[in-house]
Amino acid sequence: MPLVVLTGYPCSGLSYRAKQLAELFEKAQDEFFASSPETSRVRYKIHIVASHDSSSYPRTVYDNARTEKEARGVASSRAKRALGRDSIVILDGMNYIKGFRYQLWCDAKALGTASCTVHVGTPVDQCVANNEARLQRDQRSKEADETCTSEQKDLEPAYPPELLNNLIFRYEEPSMHSRWDKPLFTVPWADAEPPVGDIWTALTGLPLSSTPLGPADENSLVSKLTSSLASSTLTSDTASTTTTTAARRPGLSRPKIKPHVSTALPAAINSDTLYSYEKRTSAIVAAIRSFTQAHPSAEAALAQSSDGSRITIPVSEASEPVVVPAHVAMSTPTDDLAGAGGVLALPRLQRLRRQWIGLNRAYIGQAGKSNYALDQVGDAFVRFLNAEIDTTHT
Repeated sequence: MPLVVLTGYPCSGLSYRAKQLAELFEKAQDEFFASSPETSRVRYKIHIVASHDSSSYPRTVYDNARTEKEARGVASSRAKRALGRDSIVILDGMNYIKGFRYQLWCDAKALGTASCTVHVGTPVDQCVANNEARLQRDQRSKEADETCTSEQKDLEPAYPPELLNNLIFRYEEPSMHSRWDKPLFTVPWADAEPPVGDIWTALTGLPLSSTPLGPADENSLVSKLTSSLASSTLTSDTASTTTTTAARRPGLSRPKIKPHVSTALPAAINSDTLYSYEKRTSAIVAAIRSFTQAHPSAEAALAQSSDGSRITIPVSEASEPVVVPAHVAMSTPTDDLAGAGGVLALPRLQRLRRQWIGLNRAYIGQAGKSNYALDQVGDAFVRFLNAEIDTTHT
């Protein structure tokens, strides 16, 4: 289920390169299965997902931030729906915002699939010339509208000149230093074909032997690219092209994708274990609260202690007592243990309880695994409270 993110200036030949990549991927699979007829791998389906279409999301969506954001969301949703175990998705579009490419990289990571970026490196002057050719073609078609065929009316529309210049100015080029753009493959305008062998290996992990083209083949394909940009069509096959599916078989080979902290899902929390943590720590806080209601004065509580050096609060959920040293109890702004600013104020105890549960929450995984056994939770929380209390006013 690899993802190929195309990027480049408007009118740089993105749709042409997308269809070219789909055809080359099909040829690569034909060669692979022909050389290994006994292989157990499945055949990849190739999907081309367009970032916009002439009916719902025309090129004028880039004039407004709201409509452009909506169009990007639709393209991202289409790409994620097309991703599958035996699919290669080619996202056809400028994809000129690096934040959007980062989002696509995270989506691929979350699905555990490989991804790459293919930069169509067409010069700005050539993009402007391609758009001018389309504008002239549209003008001729408009003047002779009554004689236009249905095929001519389906031609890919041009950009308004001001919008074209604006998009070129806003374009954020991919970089090999950005992890979401790697692996990055650049296809210059003069190149007849993209490096399909390298792209195929990066996506699937399978080596592919490629035969270089001769000069005559390169000139033919470059001229084909130039003419296609002026008269390319946006048919239903361009929006979503699905190749013939072979019988599905196990053993699909692809590069190993390492989980990433931004996309890896956290371990599911066992509700019973978490409930036990909440219940036992709440009982300890309630016991401390009961003690402060019975002994509100810190000076009186110290006078009733055995040696007067500390306040000892026994709790039923732990074998160890909560201890408040004398110097801490007497250094607070108020003599009221549970008053505002007191060492055992209820808001402070609740904050410490939430803090301790948050620190140990990562260890509460599936099947009740935790950092402490349930009978050790009380003692661990009391030790945490004692440490926090002892260091409060030092």
